[in-house]
Formats: sequence, structure tokens, C-alpha cells
Amino acid sequence: MSAEEINFNAFLEAAGKSFGDAQKEIGVPEGMKAGMLIANAELALKVGMRYEGKTILIEPVSAASSTQGNIVPEALSTITIRYVASRQEAAEASAPSHTKEEVIGAVAGRKDVARLTDILGKLDYSATYAGEMNLWTVKVTDGKARTVRTITIEDKK
Repeated sequence: MSAEEINFNAFLEAAGKSFGDAQKEIGVPEGMKAGMLIANAELALKVGMRYEGKTILIEPVSAASSTQGNIVPEALSTITIRYVASRQEAAEASAPSHTKEEVIGAVAGRKDVARLTDILGKLDYSATYAGEMNLWTVKVTDGKARTVRTITIEDKK
């Protein structure tokens, strides 16, 4: 095995790790996930290939080595690695620990919302639970269907 040869499986593993590390090091703003920033990437490499037992060894082929005739592999090939980002499996949504009515009651009882009721009259409430984030979002609207408050509440037990 020459100094430039590498085990093909080790190369694939290193290339995948390298793309993954690059994905993490992109420098995204706080709170933003880097998981989908590199949607896809491609690496093409000209290599000489040979077997050593049941192991495939590869050696990068440079312009210099090909013009000097230093290539004596069993086969020349182009390896193309395509890195395609995919979304992580969605976490199983948890069941809320409070009912919609309890959450709406808690929001309606807040001082700021009670004051809005004094000013605007009857208010309407709609609550939505986001299980993957364990949050309730309550939308408060007035009689003219204008949103006067949107409140996000953590669903604590």
C-alpha cells in the first residue's frame, strides 16, 4: 500500500463525517437549526483502485501522477459522493398535560387580557397545542376578528 492509498470504506466514512462537520460549522444565527442549510453537496474524485484481499484500496489520481506515469492500479475510476441532507425523524408529539379549556381559562384570567375585555368587550379565544415543542399558542381576537393578543404558554405539569 502506497502512502497515498486509503481503505475505501474509511474514505467514505471520513467524507460523510466531513460533510456533517461542515454542516455544524456553518455559523447559523442563534436559535436557527443548521440541519437543512446544506441541502446537498457533491464530491468527485479520480482514483486508482485495487484490491488487497477483500478490501478495496483507493489512491487519488493527480494530473502530475498521471503525466509521470506513476499510476499502476488495477482500475481507474471516478468516485462521486452525494451528500443529501434529510430532516430528522420528528419527535413523537407528547400529549398535553392541560386541556384547551384550562389554557384558555388561564389566558382569560390574565390582568392584561381582562383589561382588554374592559376596553373591547367580549373576546374570542382559540388555542392550539404544538406537541413537538410542548407549547400552547392562544390567539385572542376582538368582536371584529382582529387579533389583540397572541400568547405562547409552555405546557408544564
